[in-house]
Amino acid sequence: MDLCFMTFSCPDYELDKILATAIRYGYDGIEPRAQAEHKHGVEVSTTKKIRARIQAQFADAGIKMSCIATSCRYNLPEQRDRQQMIEVTRQHIELAGDCGAPTVRVFGGPTPEGVDFADSKKYVAECLATVADWAQDHDVYVCLETHDAFWRGADAGYVVAQVNHPNICINWDMMHCIRAGETVTEAFEHVRGHIKHTHIHDGVWPEDDPDQIELVLMGEGMIAHDEAIRLLASIDYQGALSGEWISGLALEEVLPHDAAKLREYIVAAGA
Repeated sequence: MDLCFMTFSCPDYELDKILATAIRYGYDGIEPRAQAEHKHGVEVSTTKKIRARIQAQFADAGIKMSCIATSCRYNLPEQRDRQQMIEVTRQHIELAGDCGAPTVRVFGGPTPEGVDFADSKKYVAECLATVADWAQDHDVYVCLETHDAFWRGADAGYVVAQVNHPNICINWDMMHCIRAGETVTEAFEHVRGHIKHTHIHDGVWPEDDPDQIELVLMGEGMIAHDEAIRLLASIDYQGALSGEWISGLALEEVLPHDAAKLREYIVAAGA
């Protein structure tokens, strides 16, 4: 398992500084967050020449680009909007292929007002199926995150199973599954055959309001990451454990602390 972090930890850092930060704190990879005005330069507007340079920068640093995290979401009632999102997804798949990232993170998205959740699942599955061969052609996995209306492993896993394509997979964010009422083990059983990327971050929230999340250092919150890593080790998971710390935790504190905790869990799991 590779230790990685998303660029929400350092949105104002340019790529050379992000790579130096990964090396400093002993991380294996970086997950650039696209479509968020971060300063890393990994965007669909980046030219082919610069993409090749970015891939070389990563290789020279000995750091992997674990995933490109996008804002793409498909739970949209209008066909023209879904088609536009499909095209944006294809652009990010091509970007990932050019830069050497094996995965692209996408969302199902929240359920629109007046739309039945059964239709939402159909919309998302159809969109993912449409980009599946394009992803395969570029040697990239498109990973639906357990998030928004699809925060339960049961629902995200169902959609990916309906697509039934090797390049359509799951980005398992276990925090959202737990917030939705699943245990780590229950969520894992729904997604275990599809996981290609994993988001990690610990947090706390009131029992009656799971949307009020406060991120905390790993081991101080409500997420049993030690159990999750044992489960991932049981399927010989070789992907990233990518820290997504959007706000409230200083890079200098959270990166070394959570890396040390994750290494403890990985050793204990025999991975």
